[in-house]
Amino acid sequence: MAENSEDAPVTSITLGGNITELTVITPIIEGRSETLRQVLQGIQISPDSPIKKISTIHYARWVIFDNDTRLLFTSNFDGTWKKYLEDFVNLIPDGLDAIWGNCVGYPGATPFEGFAKYVRDHQIKTDLFYAAYPEVTVKGVLKALDWEKKTNDFLDKLAEPPA
Repeated sequence: MAENSEDAPVTSITLGGNITELTVITPIIEGRSETLRQVLQGIQISPDSPIKKISTIHYARWVIFDNDTRLLFTSNFDGTWKKYLEDFVNLIPDGLDAIWGNCVGYPGATPFEGFAKYVRDHQIKTDLFYAAYPEVTVKGVLKALDWEKKTNDFLDKLAEPPA
């Protein structure tokens, strides 16, 4: 049974026109929680994590809970719900399959429509979504960090005694 039992589909909240949230809970196929845990750990420790291919993610989290029977996925990202899911399907479909292939009713990453329906059917309504800087995209954060580094490097050079 889908987590979203209301007649109208759950929609994500977007703040500042930029940052959107998504919360999904899916049932894990009985006996597959350890396999799923190993998949998630492999993604976590990989220096080339496939998640890095999606440049709009502020954060993403997968949690196995409820005595290893359910998977929580929650994320904050730039852009729309549809574009975010399209990025996953287009950039890392194998990662989606490796994770949600351990969950009940998962239709596969492709075609997009099936995956999007699966996510929508298991999406949970968010009652409160807070972002400290809702107007700042991931690209904006990275740009600010780059400027901070350049500024600190410049200040360090200024602080050096004359040669």
